[in-house]
This record gives sequence, structure tokens and C-alpha cells, in this order.
Amino acid sequence: MATPRDWLQLFRSHTSPLEMSICVSGSALACGGILNMNVLLFLIFGWLYHNAGYGHNSVEDYIQGFDRDDPHKSHHPLQIGSIHPKTARWVTLSLIILSFVYGAFISNFDPLALCILLTLTAMGFVYNIFGKRMGAKFLPIAIAHSLLFPFSYLGSGGAFDPALLLFTVVSLTFYLVMQIIYQIMIEGDLKDICMSEASLLGRLGVHVKGSKFKASIPARAMSALIKLISIAALISALIFQNARWWDFIPILIFAGLMLLIDLNLMKDREYDHGKCLRTMALMEVASTFALIAAIAPSIGGILPAFAIMVLMMLYFAAMNRLLWKTTLTPKV
Repeated sequence: MATPRDWLQLFRSHTSPLEMSICVSGSALACGGILNMNVLLFLIFGWLYHNAGYGHNSVEDYIQGFDRDDPHKSHHPLQIGSIHPKTARWVTLSLIILSFVYGAFISNFDPLALCILLTLTAMGFVYNIFGKRMGAKFLPIAIAHSLLFPFSYLGSGGAFDPALLLFTVVSLTFYLVMQIIYQIMIEGDLKDICMSEASLLGRLGVHVKGSKFKASIPARAMSALIKLISIAALISALIFQNARWWDFIPILIFAGLMLLIDLNLMKDREYDHGKCLRTMALMEVASTFALIAAIAPSIGGILPAFAIMVLMMLYFAAMNRLLWKTTLTPKV
């Protein structure tokens, strides 16, 4: 019989802070701070949405045959037989329905928020079913996850008056689009570079020969360009919030980290899957924290933003310890 730990492994619950951070940031921006019940409600929504969606993705990848022979996932609950695939599919589909109903309820059935919720749910479903066969698989998931930000903002009562708030929300939503494109198109392809699935990087000449990782110049340029555009979106969001000069310091620090990590990911080297995962984890931390830092001027400064960061890191480390017996690098 499957244990709660098996199910949380299936849901990849350790990476829930990716979506929790987006939802908390959108809600906190709408509420003008973090000490608001809406922030807690959307924190829960982010956790539920992540576990439902990532769990469904794990199930579909296994049922369609993509992950069955992946040696890096041989310890997962579907692969070892602790959870039956059909049971897992019904459970995850039920969770998707639950997350939609819960999201509609906490957003007070706001018409625009409901339209966004329906769109992001549908796009997540498209990615889970067809993503492994799509060359542009980053598009549906980028739409789905980036829309979590305006959904949480509008669902928490956020308005677009003054107009600068609209520009802030648009800038940060665009940042998330670019972040998730990078996560799927660059990191996802690098993680599975040796697997037989649709890979844009593979078509651009990125490959592993023997133990040597080689990246083409076009692939490196595209990877760096995505990060540079993301950084521009963050800076734009700060300008629209009339941020003071010191608000730019954390963003510039995270920007430098993201560019350095990108260089490390895309350089020619000995390919080590575990080391690659650790580097990607650092990129996700830097990218997620940059989003949180970008709303600091509107939620009371860097201290509330720092509190969100600490909460997310504590959850991530604790869940990794529970699920994978590690602290920062899950065994995936």
C-alpha cells in the first residue's frame, strides 16, 4: 500500500515553492503586504496546484512510456510499483479538479480571475498530455504557470488603478513566462538530453557524446538571451513601482547569479547528471527569489520579501529531507 511519502514523491512536492512563491507574490502585491488571509489562501492554492499538476505530469510521462526506462527515476513510486498508474491518474485528475474549485472559491468567483484560472488549468493539462511530443512544449506550461501571478493578484482583490500596477503585473507575468520557458526549454532539455523525447536544444546541436557535454553557439546565445530578457522585465517592474535605488540591489545580485549559473550550465564539460541537477536547483532558487525581491517596494520592503524567501527555503529543505534524504538536491 502506498504511503503518504510515496504520494508526495509522485507529486514532486519538494518543488512546490516554485508555484507557491508565484501565488504568494501575486497575492501580496494585491494586498500590499504579507500579513493578510488572502496570502495564506493563495499559498495553499499554489501548493495544491503544484502537487496536482506535477503529479499528473509524472503519471502521464510514465504511462506514455517516457520515464519507464529512465535510470534517474528508477526509485520513483510508479517505477518501483508502490503506486498503480491507473490509481495515480485518477487521484491526480481529482486533485486538478479540487484545485480548480478551491481557486474559484478563494478568488470569490471573479469573472476575469475565473477565465485566467480556466486557461492555466487547460494549458497545464495540454502540457502534461502532449508535452513530451511537442518541440515547443515550453509554450503551454509557460502560459499555465505565468498566469498564476495575475490570477493570484486579481483573486486577492488587486486592481489596475493606478495604471503603474497594471504595468508591474504585466512585467512580472512576462518575467515568469521567460523563466518557465528557460526552465522547460533549457533546463528540462539538459536534464533529459540523453532521453528520446522532443528536444529543441538537441536540434540546435546540444548533445552528450560519451561523457562529454557539448553546446553549440546558437544554443548558448539563446539561453543567455532568455535570461537577459528576464532581467529586463524585473528591472521594468521595479521602475513601475517607483522603487528606490536600494531596491535594485537584490535584483542585480540575483541577475548576476542567474547569468553565472547559465554560463555554467551551457559550457562544454564532463556531463554529470547529479551535478547538473544541483546547478539547476541553484538557478531555480535565484530565479524564484528574484521575483519575490521584485515586489519588495509594494509589500513593505525587503524584510517581508526576505521572510517569504526563508519560508520557501525551509519548506524546500524539509521536504527534500523527508522525501529524498537530501537537503538541497532531490534524487530526480
